[in-house]
Formats: sequence, C-alpha cells, structure tokens
Amino acid sequence: MISDLYFISGLGADARIFQRLELPTNVRVHHISWPPLSKKETLETYCEKIRSQINSDHEFGVVGLSFGGIIATELTKKINPKLTILLSSISNKHELPLIYQICAKLRLNKVIPTYFMNKVYPFTSRAFGIKKSSDKALLKSIFHSTPGSFIKWALNEIINWQNESTPEGIFHIHGDSDRLFPSGLVKPDIKVEGAGHLMVYTHSKIVSRLIEQRLQLD
Repeated sequence: MISDLYFISGLGADARIFQRLELPTNVRVHHISWPPLSKKETLETYCEKIRSQINSDHEFGVVGLSFGGIIATELTKKINPKLTILLSSISNKHELPLIYQICAKLRLNKVIPTYFMNKVYPFTSRAFGIKKSSDKALLKSIFHSTPGSFIKWALNEIINWQNESTPEGIFHIHGDSDRLFPSGLVKPDIKVEGAGHLMVYTHSKIVSRLIEQRLQLD
C-alpha cells in the first residue's frame, strides 16, 4: 500500500475540506498548501510550485479535489505518482460543460470584478450540493478566506484547460449529482449516488472507503 498521500484541495480551499476522511493509519497524509500567485502565472508554472512540496523519492499518491484534480492530473504527467485519485473533478478538457467552454470563448470570466469572486451567494450551496447549516458555514469560511484574485485566476485556468486525454494511473470518483462538473459529462471509475460536488465532506465515509479500497490494490 502507498504510504504517502498528497491532498490538493479545490479553488483555494484548505485541509478542512478533507477533515472527515477516515484513512488507514499507516498512510501519511500531506496537505498541499496554495502558493501565492506570481505575476502572469500559468497553470504550468503553478504546478511547478506545487511539485516542490512533494517528495518523490518514495512511492506516493496524489489526491486532487475539483481544481486540485486538474493540478493533480498535470502533475501526474510530470512526476509519475504510483496513484492519482480525482474527486469531483475532470481529467481532460472534453469533460468541461459547454457553458464553461462558451465563457472561455467569450472571455466572460474576465469581466467579473475580483471583488465578487470570494463571496457566497444564495445559489452557492445548491451548486455545491450542500444542505446542512454546518456545511454551509464551512463553505462560507473557505470562500471568505480565499483571495478573490486566486479564485478568478483558477476559474480562468479551468475553463481554458487544454489537456486532451486522461493520463494513465488515474482513479476518478465522482458524485452523480455534481452540478459544477455534471456526472453525465465525465467518465469516472465510480459514481457516488446522491453526492454533489463536495462529496468528500458530505459523503466522507463512502469516499474514505473507496480511497482505502483503491490503496489496497497498489
């Protein structure tokens, strides 16, 4: 079994989003921190910053949530982890919803003021598939603690992602009620029934079991 797992959260979220996972005690969990953005940052240069936090001298795995899954996919092509797990994410640009592709083409994301990026709106909880007050509070806290400039940059990288195909060694878990990356467009290995975009938090026991089962195969 892989002894080191590096977790990459989504859109500036932190380790709190993974706090309900129950993983084998012999697995060392590392939470990747989001480095500050540089001027004219690209996805490629940012992945290099993330890469510096990973010790590839030993067998390791990478777990990426949402935008973190895109980062994990790009890293997989460069550092060859023994296993890459995507949670509520996409593995290539063809899984992007059409509306995201239209936004990219028309550059609509560019006209949204940075100020509005890290705010929680009435539709946010529904989009993320959460209902409990405690879950909404966590989401609000994560959004408010993330710079709007980072969210705006990350959204631009998502809708303009150019990865054509899914790299080998990726194991994809996805909620069948995900509204941000609709399950009908992606091709995951396993779909979690009734789970939305934040299934790692709302359906943590199921996701924990699936991760552990996959680890046991390596």
